[in-house]
Amino acid sequence: MANSENSGYLAIDEYGRLIIPKEMLARYGVKPGDKIRLSQNQNSLQLQSASRLAKLYIEPTNLCNLDCRTCIRNVWTEPMGRMSEDVFAKIIEGLKTVSPPPKIFFGGFGEPLFHPDILDMVRRAKALGGEVEMISNATLLTKEISQELVKLGLNMLWVSLDVATP
Repeated sequence: MANSENSGYLAIDEYGRLIIPKEMLARYGVKPGDKIRLSQNQNSLQLQSASRLAKLYIEPTNLCNLDCRTCIRNVWTEPMGRMSEDVFAKIIEGLKTVSPPPKIFFGGFGEPLFHPDILDMVRRAKALGGEVEMISNATLLTKEISQELVKLGLNMLWVSLDVATP
């Protein structure tokens, strides 16, 4: 197995069957009987598990602390609001049965930091054992919130601020 977590070597037995190391199967949640898609191009082959939830997008709120002229929310007729504790608890409970845990991404058309429970949401998502990411306009990101996100183990914070004027 190569040193990189995302690569390794597979063996081929005398019948032409691929032998995938057990650690690699576990890492990607592949179980006996699962279907694996084989994609090919001129110089490579790629295996893709069709039975694994790899990434889950959660939109904690579609509300935002900004009112940018370029925002899609300006042409919406969707009701504005925040995800309730009950809905989030159901998501977390359902994810407890998923192995390995998917990457969880907090974002959408609202500002995740505008949700009053976002730090608790990140904490509960991290407790599942997978990676957690968030996208933010970062205007609500204080020193205290930044330190708490680091302490909670947020794996990636994407900062995106789209404006028409400085």
